[in-house]
Amino acid sequence: RRATPQAEMDRWIEEASRVRQPTPRGEDENASGVGGASFRVSENLHALEVLEESLQRGRATCAAFNRQGTLLAAGTAAGVVEIWDFETRAVARELYDARATMASGRETVALDASTTAAVLSVHWSNDGKKLISSCADGSVSVWDVRENDVVFKAVFDAPLHDARFSPLNPRVALAAPSDDGPMTFALTRGRRRAPLPTMPGDIDVPSLVCRIPSAGVLGNTTPGHAVFSKTGKHAFVAGARGVVTVVETATADIVQACKVPDAALIKRLELSNCGKHMLVLSNGRTVASYDVDETANDEQANGDDESRKQQTTEAPVVNAFALGADDDDDEEDTAAKKKKRKAQALELDEDDYDLLEDNQVTGFRRPKEKKKRLQKAADREKGASGKEKQKPKTVRDVERDLFGDDDDDAPEADATEKPKPETAPVDEGDADLEASDSEDEFADFIEREEGEKPRRKLKSSMTGVRSEQLQDAVDIFGDLGELQELFARRNVRAADEGDDEEDEEEEEEEDDFIAPEVGDEEAAAKPRRRRKGKRAAGLGGGLPAKWQSVFEPSIVREQMLTAADDAVRREDWPERLQLSPRPGGAPEDAQAVATWIFDRMMGVGSVRDLPTFGGDLLLNGWNDDESNEDHEARVRYREQTSGGMLPKEEADAVVAAIGDLLQMVHVEGSEMPYVAQHLKDRVAPLLRGRRDDSRPPPRDASGAVLERRVHRRDVLHEVLEWDERHARMTRRRKTMVAKIDAVSTLLERERADHPDLPVTAALANAAADAETDEALDDVDAKLALRFDEQLVALSEREAAAAAARGDAKAAERTLRPLNRTQYAHHVKKGLRDLLPLYGASPESLAERLVSYRGGEEESAVPDMSPEEAASVYVGPETGYETAEHVLKALTHVAAAEISAEPGVRAWLRGVVRRKACVWTQPTPAGTEAIDPFHPLAGVKRLQEKPVCDFDGSEFAATLKAHREGLIKLRIALPDRVVDEIVADAEAAYLLEQSTPLADAWNALRREAIKRGIRQHLVKALTREAAIAMEREARVHVRRECGEALWRRVAVAPWRPEVREDHADVGDASVDVRVLAAVWGPGDPPSTFAMLDADGELVDFLQCPNIATRAPKSGGAAVARQQADLDRLLKFMIEHRPHVVCVAASAAAGNNARLLKEAVAMVVGRIVEDHARAIPEEVDTIKVHFVDDVVPALAGQCAALRSEFVEHSHAVRHAVALGRYVRDPPGVIAQLASGGEARSMTLSPLQDCLTEEEKASVFQRALVDVVNQIGVDVNAAVAHPWRQFGLRYVCGLGPRKAGALVAAIRAGDGGAVESRAELLRVDGVTGVNGDDDDDGGAASRNPLGPVVFRNAAASLMIADADDALDATRVHPAEYARCLEIVANALEYDYEQLKVASASVRRKAFERAMDPENWDKLAVLDLRAYAEYLAQQGQGWTLQTLRETRVELRAPYGELREPWREHTPWEEFTLLTGETAHTLCPGKIVHATVKRLVPPRRDLDGSEIGTGHVVVALDSGVTGIVAKEDLSDRVVERLEHKVGVGQVIAGRVKPNGLDLEANAVHLSCKGSALSAEESARWELQAWQHKRYYSFTPLDGEKPKPKPRKKKQNENRGFIARNIDHPLFQNVSFQGAQKFLLGKDIGEVVLRPSSKGVAMLSMTLKFSNDSYVHYDIKEGAKPGVGHTANLALGSPLTLEGAEYEDLDEVYARHIEPMVKHIRAAHAHRKFRLGDKREVDLRLKAEMNRAPNTRPYAISVSKEHEGVFCLSAILSKTGNVHHEYFACKPEGFRFRRMEFPTVERMLSYFKVNPKPAPQAARPAAAPPQAPMGAAPAYAAPYDAYAQAPMGNYPPAQYGQPPPGYYGGAPPVQAYGGYYGGQTPMGAHGYPPQGPPPGQPPTQYQQRY
Repeated sequence: RRATPQAEMDRWIEEASRVRQPTPRGEDENASGVGGASFRVSENLHALEVLEESLQRGRATCAAFNRQGTLLAAGTAAGVVEIWDFETRAVARELYDARATMASGRETVALDASTTAAVLSVHWSNDGKKLISSCADGSVSVWDVRENDVVFKAVFDAPLHDARFSPLNPRVALAAPSDDGPMTFALTRGRRRAPLPTMPGDIDVPSLVCRIPSAGVLGNTTPGHAVFSKTGKHAFVAGARGVVTVVETATADIVQACKVPDAALIKRLELSNCGKHMLVLSNGRTVASYDVDETANDEQANGDDESRKQQTTEAPVVNAFALGADDDDDEEDTAAKKKKRKAQALELDEDDYDLLEDNQVTGFRRPKEKKKRLQKAADREKGASGKEKQKPKTVRDVERDLFGDDDDDAPEADATEKPKPETAPVDEGDADLEASDSEDEFADFIEREEGEKPRRKLKSSMTGVRSEQLQDAVDIFGDLGELQELFARRNVRAADEGDDEEDEEEEEEEDDFIAPEVGDEEAAAKPRRRRKGKRAAGLGGGLPAKWQSVFEPSIVREQMLTAADDAVRREDWPERLQLSPRPGGAPEDAQAVATWIFDRMMGVGSVRDLPTFGGDLLLNGWNDDESNEDHEARVRYREQTSGGMLPKEEADAVVAAIGDLLQMVHVEGSEMPYVAQHLKDRVAPLLRGRRDDSRPPPRDASGAVLERRVHRRDVLHEVLEWDERHARMTRRRKTMVAKIDAVSTLLERERADHPDLPVTAALANAAADAETDEALDDVDAKLALRFDEQLVALSEREAAAAAARGDAKAAERTLRPLNRTQYAHHVKKGLRDLLPLYGASPESLAERLVSYRGGEEESAVPDMSPEEAASVYVGPETGYETAEHVLKALTHVAAAEISAEPGVRAWLRGVVRRKACVWTQPTPAGTEAIDPFHPLAGVKRLQEKPVCDFDGSEFAATLKAHREGLIKLRIALPDRVVDEIVADAEAAYLLEQSTPLADAWNALRREAIKRGIRQHLVKALTREAAIAMEREARVHVRRECGEALWRRVAVAPWRPEVREDHADVGDASVDVRVLAAVWGPGDPPSTFAMLDADGELVDFLQCPNIATRAPKSGGAAVARQQADLDRLLKFMIEHRPHVVCVAASAAAGNNARLLKEAVAMVVGRIVEDHARAIPEEVDTIKVHFVDDVVPALAGQCAALRSEFVEHSHAVRHAVALGRYVRDPPGVIAQLASGGEARSMTLSPLQDCLTEEEKASVFQRALVDVVNQIGVDVNAAVAHPWRQFGLRYVCGLGPRKAGALVAAIRAGDGGAVESRAELLRVDGVTGVNGDDDDDGGAASRNPLGPVVFRNAAASLMIADADDALDATRVHPAEYARCLEIVANALEYDYEQLKVASASVRRKAFERAMDPENWDKLAVLDLRAYAEYLAQQGQGWTLQTLRETRVELRAPYGELREPWREHTPWEEFTLLTGETAHTLCPGKIVHATVKRLVPPRRDLDGSEIGTGHVVVALDSGVTGIVAKEDLSDRVVERLEHKVGVGQVIAGRVKPNGLDLEANAVHLSCKGSALSAEESARWELQAWQHKRYYSFTPLDGEKPKPKPRKKKQNENRGFIARNIDHPLFQNVSFQGAQKFLLGKDIGEVVLRPSSKGVAMLSMTLKFSNDSYVHYDIKEGAKPGVGHTANLALGSPLTLEGAEYEDLDEVYARHIEPMVKHIRAAHAHRKFRLGDKREVDLRLKAEMNRAPNTRPYAISVSKEHEGVFCLSAILSKTGNVHHEYFACKPEGFRFRRMEFPTVERMLSYFKVNPKPAPQAARPAAAPPQAPMGAAPAYAAPYDAYAQAPMGNYPPAQYGQPPPGYYGGAPPVQAYGGYYGGQTPMGAHGYPPQGPPPGQPPTQYQQRY
């Protein structure tokens, strides 16, 4: 917290007090506070600044901005108002009453020093200089913010909910006490109060605003809320029974009233900043919005009472408050705004124009008639004549009559501002109005600027978009007009005809459901069509420009409302294929691409040179219907005939299938799941999979497969992934070839026979033939080296072309800077001319390396030495000083060209990938963290392991350990390999002659090989190999995550075990009701949610005490638990669940087990006593544990929060748990759609994946599962939580699925009855509706033919007219299926084909009867497939078999059945322990809980040896036998360990006892030794190659210099308490911490007396500290860690508090305030008692007639002050002591609020009263860390009976303050002389050390 200087604060207050100038939209006036964060909208509406700060004074209870939004006043629970400044981000003021003044009269003003009651409301004055606050104690204070002082304070008899200034008179305020009605009161000493009347509750008030005559209506001041209007002339008062009344503040007359619909109690009224709109918050389910118009003409201002009454009766009933005329302008209007208003034409309401016409006023022009919400009966009855002509008046006359003469008194609203149309009354026949009123209640609440268009109402029938999804954008940007214009689902009614300017104005004010005036319907039709056409023209080109200026683009994209999203919805193409199209489009040569993909899957080009996972499945995978014998025979044949590779005929079939798959996906628009399920014969070679996925025999006698399984299409997914990589590579290859051709063109322009043209031609050929990205990298490297200048010229030309097109980003992206390298520098000087003399060209070197040929045998040795050749280039014109410099540069040029030669790089790449190795070594941190059982232990110490030998995700684990700093990683070629590479290169590059000249040139060549290969190329290609390895490892991690997700998503729902008498029903037909249970610690409590068969919440129950281990002794805890058990029993009897699922997680731990036991107990009672409560289909109610990972995450997802807004997180959590049991893919799809699923932990290595890769894991699994299990369309439409599965159906996605759901909902009945009906549903093309020429929203089927073909079979229609619509049979196969049925049942196919739907349905139902399965099984489908193939319909045997099996079990379950968790899985779920964290040999740490001695027999002999019970951090119980405690003999357990001690132990072999949830440990020194750890390491990793067991240098940390032993003794148990004042330190540590702190600073710390106490250390002075003990109450929760938690209540000095915040607010903070006040007093003196005495005596010597006194800190007694005074001429100094308490200063058993009050009493009564029976004695001195010395006497007197304490005069000033010494009993009550002092231990006997005898000592 930073202090704010006074000058800066004054400047801020002055700025806040200035008149606010009109600001454009988007500046400071748009700053608002939402949800604890402040949003400041800058000039750019899309730039939002989020400020998140927190106050230090405790919890904030209310807050209010000043007018400029620069200061925020926040009231806190501690009674302090803090003013936060947004420029300095600091607290600028802390407002609390520090004075102690008195006021006479009936009420007390500014009573005491500090307001400790919570602040309930704060409001600023209009000028920003004052602030009013109300508190819970009934006080209301007015603050001068600049002076930081209270200028007025009053106290009411009850708490004030609200208090605010009057806008009209700053000396009047409005208050709302809780025990009385709202009232206005004057902020003066007179405190005049005027109650505000409310409408009596027994009067029937209409739901719309009606005028109420003041006469005859009595006010009823029932408690309620009230707010002033904008001008302060009226007040809105919340009355009884949901009635809002408008009261005129001057006369307290009720003007209007309104009954809020469905509201019995109004909680809050809130007025918008402009004062024109009001929100009403009630106990109903809606928030009402009302328009407020104070500028309306008051018809009651003229005429007699009867006319007023008549006018009031005939006044329209509208949903808006139209109040009297406004005589005063708002104080905030500036001179510029007044001048502008005066210059503009005056525009009046329609009633005002009628009045002008009635009075025959001339000089004005009435605007074109606007549409009105309501037509008055008087208007319809009004004729053109019948009005008596009067003398004409001018507009100025009428304006003067209506608004007065002074322009300054004009109404606040702009003269040109059009009146807001009134809301039409609800008509039963207007269905559109009824449907939209509830949705757009707040459309006009946010204040709008001048000229801003009114909002329009938003329809909720938008395709795929709910109204609540758009509400976030509405709340931020406010304007709904653009949303209506862009997203309306119907034709918008246009405004009336007029000129262009009026048309624009009317279009801004256009509102739905506005009816034109009578007779204007025909005239309005034509202009409506014209404007409609204009709107269509504006929308046809896409989103208008003003769209981006209104809505945040991120919100538009998030809600999928952009033009691109509309295009996706309209396009008849699968959505996922649209969002992720193939780069470059469909393949030009599918077979060539298929060959490339097959080679890559077989391992070509990989680092390990092994087949990929998909390639291995092609080699060794399982086909459907394949037996073990057939699979083994096929693999054996492949190994014997093809050397382990696929035989040629199989390889050709695979390549053909890949090409066919690419054609179907990219050309025909068929998604992969559709191909795999319904076109599997075309891709049969690619359907080999894992053994668990492939369906095996058994077969029946007819050879028909009876078992089906859900498949993971690994091979197909991998084919499409490789296809995408090939497409990207192809596009890059084309770009590379085009770039090389452009370089060649530039070279030809320079010179037709340019010598570099052959080089470019060779590069072009190499790029065209490149098959890998690495080969393209090689070409690019040489191109960039040799032709850098040409590439720069090309980039400059492209940038200029982009700039000419106006594409600045493209110009910047394509511009290539010219960074001249050393190579280019040397080449420019002509050194490349020496390369022929230097040696062979890089191209010839590459040929020799590949062909293993030797050096240049036939090349001649140059006839000059290198120095002679280089001397030509020496000179100032080249810059080379010597020949040596030239040769060095020449070597650099040769090395650069060698390293960039593609052939050399390709040769060396192969060597690097075969022989590069990895070395790892643990760091000191890794040595400590990685034990033999750690997940990264396998890569802890690898020595020279080849990269090609890494398998799976091992390399990813290596990188993870390296990035976490646990190991050192080195990837390189061994030195011997590098030497071999260099030797081979030299052999191919050096001259073979042995002459001096040859040796001289060979020396240069060796240097070039060294620099080009050893120093550059080897490192670069090694890094490239590491990157490739990481890429392959990420693929494996993705597969590992997918397998973990598959185990969650590919599980069938829980099914009951159906009783034998209901076996004909089947478990799949039972409507399962699930009761989900989630444990809670109490806040929130344990929650039970009852779900019906559709997963909808039926009821819930919360039981806070059900899952507790009740004490054996019984008591209240047992009673509470039994009450919860009885409630659960009644709940289950009422709802009759089939299963109870209990959330199992490590967070709940053993508590979840207790919850399950409690539920099982209740189920047992139901079985025994309430058997009828058990569902009739089952014998009992099952209770199961369910993994809580997915439900816990789903309970927090945005979708579930929006579905259950009114429910707590615990209820949502339980609902997600129950739904997960019934539909795992549906819940996971909900998480994946919202993005929350990516936070799931699927693999310890998943951090290496990108967010897109994580999302692809979920999409891949969900697409596979959802399309095989299907989605019930009607159930998804009826239950929104099931709609997320539709997004993963083939062809669909979030956009198309939303459009489909919206279209079905909009149809008749909101459901479909057949799949064919899906092709006929009408939907809207997009939210922009830009397909129609006239701008209308064109109707179109959301599912086109292509999308329908993909999705049809996965969309199930339960109870459809056509029986096949409820099967997986594709509609394209219906005819064949019908023929199969006809042949099996011996029907006439031709007759059956033309039969009615009912006949065909009966035929299919008969075929699906299990009794007729034999007739289907005997069909020869192969013969039928051959017949179809001869007819040109292709080979369809697999599809026919699937059709037949589907008829046996329509939409039968394919997934693995739900199963209970194994004991190990249950142990892992409840404890969080895994095989890596708890296993035999693992060293763990545990806390000793109890010592169990050996049992004794009857004769006294010991049975057993005893053991120690410990607890691990995970809650697992550990057992240490007595013989396992030490290698030495242990006589008694307590001799070795003690309760609370933390010990280390190693898990013994076979030491895990899962049933008992226990583990057996050994704490022997030999068991914990390093030798034993090495033995376990050897046992775990001796089988692993390249793993070294020899520790290396640097693994262990260097020994640090031993520090001196600290004197501080810990002496306490560390506590985990989350509080800013808490620290785990001893009392010495607390004193050290407070050494440099201010007086009054506090530290909370653990107590040395145990975990049932806390200690508080307070800095009492600069050299003294006081320690207090805080006693804790009951601990929350159950378990060994509960004792370490903070108990409640907390007891400090006899007072109880709920938590530490309350201790600080009510005890510490007031006491610290008093201590600081004593230190700051003018009579305070530093020093000990002797020094103070000397100073007093010196003062008396200087002034003998005075009686000096002083205050000092007592050095002898901690925590008290010493009051030293010389009371007589003798000069003896008398000493008394007083203490600081939260209530004030305790002196002579009395408490004083301030030091001054205490000293005033002392000066009047310098000596104690004579009634004291015995003199006091100073308390004995206490040791450090114990309770303060003064606590003894006060504790003693606090223990006395408190029958009449505090006394009646408590809190009042002592009478002696005004003269006369009062008797002590007047303040002491019980202690006042009537009871002998010391009878209850007070005061202690005898004086303290160093004190005079008691007869001379004053009491304290």
